[in-house]
Amino acid sequence: EIITEEELKKLLEEKKSPNAYWGTATTGKIHIGYFIPILKIADFLKAGFKFKILLADLHAHLDNQKSPWSLLNARSIYYQEIIQAMFDALKIDTSKLIYVRGSDFQTERDYVLDVLRMSTLTTLARTRRAAAEVVRFGNEPKMGGFFYPLMQTEDIPALEADVAYSGVDQRQIYALSRELLPQISHKKPICVFTPMLPGLTGAKMSASDEKSKIDLLDDEKTVEKKINSAYCKEGELNENGVIAFVEYFLFPFKKELKIERPKKFGGDKLYKDFNELKKDFINKKLHPADLKKSVSLELNKILEPIRKRFDKRKDLLKEAYPK
Repeated sequence: EIITEEELKKLLEEKKSPNAYWGTATTGKIHIGYFIPILKIADFLKAGFKFKILLADLHAHLDNQKSPWSLLNARSIYYQEIIQAMFDALKIDTSKLIYVRGSDFQTERDYVLDVLRMSTLTTLARTRRAAAEVVRFGNEPKMGGFFYPLMQTEDIPALEADVAYSGVDQRQIYALSRELLPQISHKKPICVFTPMLPGLTGAKMSASDEKSKIDLLDDEKTVEKKINSAYCKEGELNENGVIAFVEYFLFPFKKELKIERPKKFGGDKLYKDFNELKKDFINKKLHPADLKKSVSLELNKILEPIRKRFDKRKDLLKEAYPK
């Protein structure tokens, strides 16, 4: 989804190398759902954008202390290392990509003054509603959760971004950004949203829910086991994380998927069109077990260089996620 296409077309006509950014709070270990933004960032880079990845360390603490203050630095290092490993595994050119840490600029005078100005222009109810899909508020919400969307809004001009890119779960925060920024003399951002990968249990794949996700560093057998146990009801697309991964990542990346199966179950088949695969799945011509086997195989091929890279960085994991 693009808000708005007209604004984006105008930007591309007027600016040769526009600026875009994607922010990620440095909380739990990164899972395969992150392949969707990695692939979309590659599209931005191919289109000539200068791109910044914001490692939002302060946001990670403001969201109900999902990352303790003492671990912010270690987790930021881990996030940058593993995100870059994902780009490298997909052979994506990152020469026009910059990593920025939130705490390096989010305490500067102009930044803080803009956040305070925005706090006088909106309400607690509006701010909470905007961040409801992102921030863990609880029954007695902490003040940090209310600063979160205002700081995310100020990140846009602070990073000189023409385009804010995110998962669709951030949509309401950026809707608030488009309301507030013009009121404090900043331009309204163009926003691009991609779908969220459903988790293995049906809901959104979450870094904080081990049962819902496949970690990038899970070993081959664990990946196979998790995919085999994933919710993937025959003929059912709704909340089907396996089908969603094929649609939002494997086909955009590989352009095809080979299903290997015995002749008595239809024999091998190479799908070059996701809609054909989807149609066969709905009509029960493609069994979940055969689909899961192929997805496990492809995913393990992609994850192998990332696992090997981090075999040499076990110290980094221990620092970022101590037991």
